[in-house]
Amino acid sequence: MDLVSQLNHIFYPGSVAVIGASSNSRKPGYLCTSNLINDKFQGKIYPVNPSLSELLGLKTFSSILDIPGEVDLAISVVPAEQAVSVLKDCVKKQVKGVIFVSAGFSEVGSEIGSNLQHELKEIADKGGVIIIGPNTMGLINTRVNLNATFSPGLGLSKIGNVSVVSQSGGMCVYLVNALNENNIGVGKVIGLGNRCNLDFDETVEFLALDDDTEVIVLYIEGLNNPGKLMTAALKTVKKKPIIVFKGGRSEESSTATRSHTGSLAGKYEYYKAAFRQSGMILVETLTDLADITKALLLQPPAPGNRLAILSLQAGPGIITADKAREYGVRLSVFSQDTKKRLRENISPLLSIENPVDMAWTGSNIDTSREILCAVFEDENVDAVIVAFISFDLSRELPKALIEVSGTYNKPVIACVGSLGSAEDTIRILEEAGIPTYPFPDRACTGLAGLVKYGEILKEITS
Repeated sequence: MDLVSQLNHIFYPGSVAVIGASSNSRKPGYLCTSNLINDKFQGKIYPVNPSLSELLGLKTFSSILDIPGEVDLAISVVPAEQAVSVLKDCVKKQVKGVIFVSAGFSEVGSEIGSNLQHELKEIADKGGVIIIGPNTMGLINTRVNLNATFSPGLGLSKIGNVSVVSQSGGMCVYLVNALNENNIGVGKVIGLGNRCNLDFDETVEFLALDDDTEVIVLYIEGLNNPGKLMTAALKTVKKKPIIVFKGGRSEESSTATRSHTGSLAGKYEYYKAAFRQSGMILVETLTDLADITKALLLQPPAPGNRLAILSLQAGPGIITADKAREYGVRLSVFSQDTKKRLRENISPLLSIENPVDMAWTGSNIDTSREILCAVFEDENVDAVIVAFISFDLSRELPKALIEVSGTYNKPVIACVGSLGSAEDTIRILEEAGIPTYPFPDRACTGLAGLVKYGEILKEITS
């Protein structure tokens, strides 16, 4: 069975076995079983523990070999010293993938741990089994309510088209929360852990072909073979963007990565160069990651780096222009025709240069529409940011923005402030595919991601 087909069985399993299932509600064996039930996984669930006859209303089995029928995915929570025996049984059962939650392998830095992980890899490779981990949280697929982790509720995260691949299980939770809190849904999330025989390059190759994944997010601490990921990334970014967040950037923190997932972090500058050469977009913070992911998910890449800024209040427009310059984004110089059309709709007391001060025009949909059309139609404009405070006097601007933006293949971002609640305004804009941000600097971060991806596409196709 090829890798893609095998990973499809793992992310869309018809049945899941929990080896080491426990009746103790504080143990991973209980949590993994209860999460599958509570998050409403529709496939078959098989707890495995020779000391139990029943768990949470499910019949338990003494061994995975006693389970009738096929098992697509197994979650093993037994101690490291029992892992080899468990894996051999999974090979006999023809299980497609095994999640080894337990630690105690190469990450501990001992010869015993390293040899144990090497033995697992040899058995798995020979037996045709994919290992997720060891030393991992597991994986989720929100589209089938699969929560194959010990983290309660993770499988009920907001459903969407962003997939996350993380070296750290804990960072899986942080990344999903950062995305969900910014109204970005996730599809597939996997913690690779020690990457025994499933690594970043193979997972990226799978997600590149996954119709439910539009943006790929990676959290990387260290790579044993960066060239493989670079090759996979270069092929993938032609079809969908990859955003990467690197842990272990300093000498002090790189030491911690060795004991965390058994990885050598290496010099951060080398990683930055590798990510850049392979077309991945590197971010420095989780907030930047969420902001760029949202923009790339909802809007097309920018064809250039010339930005037009429209603001109902002068201050946010000025701040947006300052931040855009910091990102290396240029302000568009409007054509004479554009200036003429703007002057016909904007008070002569206000500036029609970039950034444009729209002032009180947001309460008139016809005026708002004409201003937006004038800017979008200017050949000197590659992308647009519209900033406004959501209140009664700006009520028509979002409607005009939704109407106009769909006509042009130029990315647009909204910076929405609020004197109270802007939830309804944000909802209708994002339902229409327009990403929103609460502050000008974050709007510029999202826009910079669109410009960067546009540049990447030009470079790899030229």
